[in-house]
Amino acid sequence: MMEPLPPLLERTAAILADSARLLLEIEDCIAPLLSRAPHSATACVSPATFRSSVASLQKIDLLSQTLEDLSFWLDDLATEARARTSGTLPPEAAMTRLRLADLRLRLQGHGMPREDDVQSEPMLF
Repeated sequence: MMEPLPPLLERTAAILADSARLLLEIEDCIAPLLSRAPHSATACVSPATFRSSVASLQKIDLLSQTLEDLSFWLDDLATEARARTSGTLPPEAAMTRLRLADLRLRLQGHGMPREDDVQSEPMLF
C-alpha cells in the first residue's frame, strides 16, 4: 500500500474518534447500573463495590479522552505533514489540542506514568 501519510493519519484519527464516541455510548448505558448509591432503594450495594464502580466509570472516561486526544493528534499531524514538503515534522506542533498532560508527556517520549501516579481514590461530587 503506497499512499501519502496524511490520508492514512486522517483515517486512523477518524477510527479513534469513532472508538471514543462508542466508548462514551457504552459509559452512558452502564453508568446507571454502576453508579447506584450504597443501600439505595433499588438495591443494596456495598460501599466498596460502589467505589469500585465509580472508579470503573472514571477509567472508561479516561480511555475515551485518551482515544479522542490521539485522534486530535493524528489529525493535526496529518495537517502538519500536508503543509511540509520536506524536512522533519515537529510533533509538538500537533499537540495543541491535547487535553491530557500525561498523554502529551508520553507522546514526547517521557515514558509511562508510575503505577502509584495512576491509582487514586475516586472523588465523589
